[in-house]
Formats: sequence, C-alpha cells, structure tokens
Amino acid sequence: MKKNILIVGASSGIGLELARHYVGEGHRVCITGRNDPSLPGAQFFRLPITTSTDNLAKGIDGLVAAFKNVHTLVYAAGFLQRGSIDVLPDAALLTMANVGLIAPMMLAARLKPLAPTPLKLMLITSSSGYTPRPQEPAYAATKAGLAMLGASLVRDLGFGKVLVVAPSGIRTAFWRETDEDTSTMLDPIWTAEQIVALSSGPFKYKYAKILRNPARVEVVEKLDNAFAAID
Repeated sequence: MKKNILIVGASSGIGLELARHYVGEGHRVCITGRNDPSLPGAQFFRLPITTSTDNLAKGIDGLVAAFKNVHTLVYAAGFLQRGSIDVLPDAALLTMANVGLIAPMMLAARLKPLAPTPLKLMLITSSSGYTPRPQEPAYAATKAGLAMLGASLVRDLGFGKVLVVAPSGIRTAFWRETDEDTSTMLDPIWTAEQIVALSSGPFKYKYAKILRNPARVEVVEKLDNAFAAID
C-alpha cells in the first residue's frame, strides 16, 4: 500500500535519507525544513521553527492543509545550542522547546483526527535524551520529552504504531561549524536503513537505541498489543 508520509526536519541528515528511501518505494512524501533539498519526487514545505509558537501554529496549519491524508508522521527535526542553563539565551531555550516538543505535539494533535488510518508515528530523538550532559540541559530535556511523548501517545488507541529511535551521534550537517569530532559518528544512510527496518513488521510500540563504537541497534522496549500499553 502506498502511503502519504510527512517527514519533518528533512533538509539534511536522517530525515533526508528517510525521504529518499520512501520516495524510492513509491510513497507520496512531503518534507519540511528551513531549506529545500530539491529531492526529486518529494513535495517540500518550508517550516522554519523559531521562538514564536504563534508562527509555528500557523505554519503547521498551513502544512496540514497543503499535505492531506497523512498515514505516517516522521519527526526528525533537531536544534542544539550548548551552554549551561544560566548562559543559554531565552531565544535558544524557546527555539529548542518549539523544535523538540511543541511542534511534534501540535502535529500529532492536528493529524490524528484527519488521518485515513490510525496515525503511525516515527520519532527520532537522541542519546542526549537518556545521557545527562551539563552543556545540553535544554536539548537533553526536549529529547527525553519527545521519547516520553511517543510512550504516552501509544496509550491512545487513535494512534497506530509508534516507533521511538535514539541515535548516538550522526555524521550530518547538524555538526557543521562546531568543534565536534564526527569521525566515530554513525553513517546517516546506514542509520536510516536501521530505522526503516525497526519500523517494519507488526508491533504497537518500539523504543530503540542506535549506538556507535561499534555501530549497533538495541531494542530497549517493544509492545505487540495496544492494550498492553494501557495502565
């Protein structure tokens, strides 16, 4: 079955590699981001996420109106500003919160009642979501929150499968203009392949880490029955 797949945060990196895969399979794909990667076969919608939640809500409303009947939401957007909590400016904190949590919540809220089938979610978090780092307090909090969002939404029977994936550092443009050593980071194409494999097959909820040195996949939690996820 060909599906309508919305990938948020696909200007580069994992989101773009996932878009390439799904376009290649013949699905109808819409990608969002600040810059158009000009991917043949994919529709692009510019969705810059900044400090304004009002602008974000308007942008998401426009996106939902432009790309209808979404079967699968892939959320791969990320925004990292490093520094101790007293050093990070308000603009950085607001943008990280909007990118990391507010946008995926708004999208889930809008797409769920419009989906032709129970909405499938694929949420790409980070190892920062389970590894406390003093220079990443806000980023780590949003990544942990995104994982908890997925674990909570799976308890809503209005959603279909929920996959939460936490990669551990990927060689992408995300690290450009930083002093980060990317030599041991994960290859984005390989990582996208692992995410596609994790998303296939029958399950209701799956949480997996994609680790490096050596590169490997660790499934932390898996639920096969929707009712098993309800307390």
